[in-house]
Amino acid sequence: MHSGPSEQPIDNPPDAPTALDAALARIAALEAENAALRAGIGARLSLARHVADERSLLRTLIDNMPDQIYVKDTTGCFVLANNASADCIGVASPDDLLGKSDLQLFPGECGRQFYDDEQAIIDSGTALVDQLEENVNHNGVHRWFSTTKVPVKDEGGQVIGIVGMSRDVTLRVAADEAIRLRNRAIESSLDAIVITSCLKPGNPVVYVNPAFERITGFSFDEATAGGIERLLAHDDDDPAAPADHAGPQALLLAMREQRDGRAVLHSARKDKGKFWNEVRVAPVRDMAGRATHFVFTMSDITKARDSEEKLERMASHDALTGLPNRRMLMDRMGQALALAERGRFLMAVAFLDLDRLKFINDTQGHEAGDVLLKSVAARMQSCVRKCDTVARLGGDEFVLISLHSCDAGSDAFARTCLHIGEMLAKIQKVLAEPIMLGDALFSATCSIGVSVYPQHGSSADLLLKHADAAMYLAKKAGRDSIAFYPGDSLL
Repeated sequence: MHSGPSEQPIDNPPDAPTALDAALARIAALEAENAALRAGIGARLSLARHVADERSLLRTLIDNMPDQIYVKDTTGCFVLANNASADCIGVASPDDLLGKSDLQLFPGECGRQFYDDEQAIIDSGTALVDQLEENVNHNGVHRWFSTTKVPVKDEGGQVIGIVGMSRDVTLRVAADEAIRLRNRAIESSLDAIVITSCLKPGNPVVYVNPAFERITGFSFDEATAGGIERLLAHDDDDPAAPADHAGPQALLLAMREQRDGRAVLHSARKDKGKFWNEVRVAPVRDMAGRATHFVFTMSDITKARDSEEKLERMASHDALTGLPNRRMLMDRMGQALALAERGRFLMAVAFLDLDRLKFINDTQGHEAGDVLLKSVAARMQSCVRKCDTVARLGGDEFVLISLHSCDAGSDAFARTCLHIGEMLAKIQKVLAEPIMLGDALFSATCSIGVSVYPQHGSSADLLLKHADAAMYLAKKAGRDSIAFYPGDSLL
């Protein structure tokens, strides 16, 4: 019996997937997906922690900022604030601010102003930058702040609130006010103030106040066109200037030594007029102690000086004739005696008494007598040297002191007395020239007594006393005459 081919088992192809393989692949895919999910969750957790850390860090930073930082909604109520905001407003913590507006937190006008400013920002969408605000909290504490507030907008551009920052500038405002006060004081000062730089050659002028322009006539541009020396010009040739006066050199020396200095100058105005100028200088130093500028104050003391000189003149001169009075006479006699003692000089003291002043006063009036006295003073001065002194003691009494060199020889004193007599005779002649008093002409005659140092005394008082005694001798001799002290010739 023929048998057919034998039956063989049929095997799957080597690369054909099996259910097991599929299952394993599915498991592997699930594991990979699971790993990815775990990684994603870990990343999100890490991000969440990072965000939380950043928020905590940001909050810590905000709370530790010295400036106020805050966020408000459109109703003006706080939704966020830092510790500085709470401290400034005067509450215990930032949480005490949440949900409240400035109308509730600040008294009266202060809160209203803050609220209105913020509503204007919300309405306009325009920021408020570096506005200086006076802050008065509910405890009544006044502070100044520089405030910036900007609108916060959503994705659609709608304003949903504001964020603000306020910096306490109270100290700066106080410093600025102090500077403004000093500037106003300088601008308003009646004294001229000049500031120069000492960091540049020639000490250029950098500032002058309005008083400088008023006192000197020079404008700001004219004054600042050069150095300080030009403004310290001094009339050294002025006869009224003190002989020992240092002038601008005292100021320049103080500048070189960087110290305070003072001088009185006879300065010129722009119109060439002169004025007495009391100038003081002081250095202005930087933080390191280095002088960077000099400040000069200039005071017009012309009136004060004139008044002082007038008082001094009144104390030392006769008010009617302008001649030295007794006080000045005694001082001049002391100086003349000192010269006579050191050299070969004779000092003559002539005591002059008018012969008819009482008659003129009685017949023409005292005004006519005053005219005569002034005429006598002027005529006597015209007859003597500049080194001689003519003084009025009072009434109709005048004194002349005069130094004369004395040559050697036995007749030196007699010759000097003769010269003195000739000088006094000239005075008598000039005084006798007629003068119109009222409606009549008068001639002034005088009696003169003379004493001479050292023959008739060694002191001013004694010489004056002896000259007075000699004058009475001259009157007894018939008036209009000259007599030397008893014991010497009568002229």
